[in-house]
Amino acid sequence: MVGGTVSTAVRVARADYLQRTRSRRFLVVLAIIAYIGYQLNVGTFELLYQDTVDGTTVDYRGEPTAPYIGLTTGLTGGLFLLFFGYYILASSLRRDRATGFDELLASMPVSDRAYLLGKWLSHVGVVTVMLTTLAAAALVNHAVHGVGPTDPIWIVGAVFLIGVPMGCFVAGVTLVFQSTDRLRGTLGNVTYFFGAVTLLSLVAAAFAGDDGGAGSISLWIRAVDSIGLVAAGEMTFDALLEVAPGYDGPPVANYGTGTIGGAMATFEWNGGSWPTWFYANRLGFALAGVGLALVATLPYDRYAPREESAGTAVVDRLGRFVTSVFSRDDTTAAGSETGEPANISLTPVTDRSAGGFGRLFIQELKLLVRGHARWWYAGVAFIAVVGLVGSAPPNAIVSIAVIWPLFVWSGMGYRTDHYRITPVVISSNQPYRQLLAEWAAGAVVTAGFLGVALWPNVLDAGPEGVVVFVGAVLFVPSVAQALGLWSQTRRVFELGYLVLWYAGPLNGIVPLDFAGATTKTVGTATPMLFGAVGLIALGAALARRALQA
Repeated sequence: MVGGTVSTAVRVARADYLQRTRSRRFLVVLAIIAYIGYQLNVGTFELLYQDTVDGTTVDYRGEPTAPYIGLTTGLTGGLFLLFFGYYILASSLRRDRATGFDELLASMPVSDRAYLLGKWLSHVGVVTVMLTTLAAAALVNHAVHGVGPTDPIWIVGAVFLIGVPMGCFVAGVTLVFQSTDRLRGTLGNVTYFFGAVTLLSLVAAAFAGDDGGAGSISLWIRAVDSIGLVAAGEMTFDALLEVAPGYDGPPVANYGTGTIGGAMATFEWNGGSWPTWFYANRLGFALAGVGLALVATLPYDRYAPREESAGTAVVDRLGRFVTSVFSRDDTTAAGSETGEPANISLTPVTDRSAGGFGRLFIQELKLLVRGHARWWYAGVAFIAVVGLVGSAPPNAIVSIAVIWPLFVWSGMGYRTDHYRITPVVISSNQPYRQLLAEWAAGAVVTAGFLGVALWPNVLDAGPEGVVVFVGAVLFVPSVAQALGLWSQTRRVFELGYLVLWYAGPLNGIVPLDFAGATTKTVGTATPMLFGAVGLIALGAALARRALQA
C-alpha cells in the first residue's frame, strides 16, 4: 500500500517537474537567481553586524572568502524561498485546474495523498534546481571576484543546508494553501506574505540580548531560525570580536545592503563547524514540509467546483431546484409548442454601438467590487466611517485604505485571460474599450478608498495634496492592469505591491510612499514620479492589447 503510494507519487512528481522546468517563465526565474548570485560576490547583499561608535553607525562586513560567500549565499537562498518560493510554486495545482486536468484526475485511481505527495516532490525538485543555479553562480563569481581559494564544499554545502529544508517547508505550505478553497487567491497570497514576515521577525527577538554573546539567544528563537541568521551569527561572532573587541551590538548578524553613508570595517572568517542544534532545526523544517503535504489532503477536494465556494454552489443548486418545481408545467407546455428552427424569428441587431463606454464601465466596476466575502465589505464600511470622521492618524488609515482594495486590483488585466474571453474582446470593434473601461473602474475604486483616507491631508496641503492623490490614483490601477496583462497571473502584482506597501506606507520609507501615508511626500517629486510610472504602465497595457489584437 505504502509502496504503491510512493511509486505513484514519484510518477506524478516526474510529470509535474518536467512540465514546470520546460516553461520559459522558469528560465526567467533561474536567470534572476543567477544574477543574485553575482550580486552576492560584488558585495550588494552581505552578512554584516552593526554597532554605534561615537554616534556613527558602523557596518562590520566579512571578507569575501569561500565560507563567507557560501554562508551569505545560503542565507540569500533561504530568504528568497521564504518570500518568493510560495508565489513561484503555487501555479502547480492552479495549472491543473485551469487546463481541466483535475477533471481527468477525478476519474483516475490516484489517491489524493499520492497526488499531493507527488506535487510536493515536484516542488522540492524545482527548489533544488533554483538552489543549484544560485550555488553555481556563486562558485563562478567567487572564482573571479572572491578572496582566497574557491571551496565548492563550503559554498554548495551552505546553500543546500539552508535552502533545501526551507524549500521543503514552503512546498508544504503551498500545498495547504492551494488545497484550501478560501486561500487559493488573493487572501492566501496576503496571508502567506504576512506569515513569512512574522516568521522572520521572530528572530529579531534575539536583538534584545545586550551581552554581545550567543548565550543571550533563547532556544525557541533557535527553533524558528528559518533562514539561518542565528546560526550564522554564532559561527562568525568570534571573528568579529577579533577586529572589534568592544563590539556592543546584537549577537545576531544582520543581512542586507548595510547603512548608507555609515562607516565600514571588515573581518575575515574562514569557516568552522555548524552548530549541532542547526542540524535539528533543518530536519524539523524538512519534516514539517512533509507533514504539511499530508495535511493538505484534508481540505483538498478533487471534485470541488473551480470558481465558486461550497456555500454558493449549494444556494445555486437549491435555486435551480425550486425554479424547476414551480416552472415544470410551463416548461413542459412551452416545450410542446416548440417550432421548427426555420420558423423561429430572432430580433435583428441594428445598432452595434449600443454597448457604449459608459455601459461597459459600469459592468467592469461591478466585476471589480462584487463577489467578495462579507468581512471584506465590513472592512470597507469601517474604512469609510473612520476615514470620513477624519480623526484617525494619517499613516494608520491610509495604510489600511491602500491595502484593502488589493482584492479588487489583483484581478485587473488578469481576469480576461483567466476566464478565456480575451479572443472575444480583441475580436470586437473596439478592442481597447474594455481595457480603458477596466482601468477607469479601477481608478474610481482607488479614488474612493484614498479619498476617504486622504481628504484631511488634501485640504491642509491644497494643490500639492491633490498631486499626491492623483499620483496614487494613476499609479495603482495602471500597474495592476499592466502586470496582470503581461504576466497573465495575479501573483506578480500582489507580491510586488505587498512589498512596496510594507516598505512605503506601512513602515514610512518616504521615497516608496506612493499614497502619502507619511505626509512627507507633499511638495516633493515622489507623487509625480509614481504618477509617471502609472502612465507608463498604462501605455504598456495598451501595447499588450495591441499585440493581442
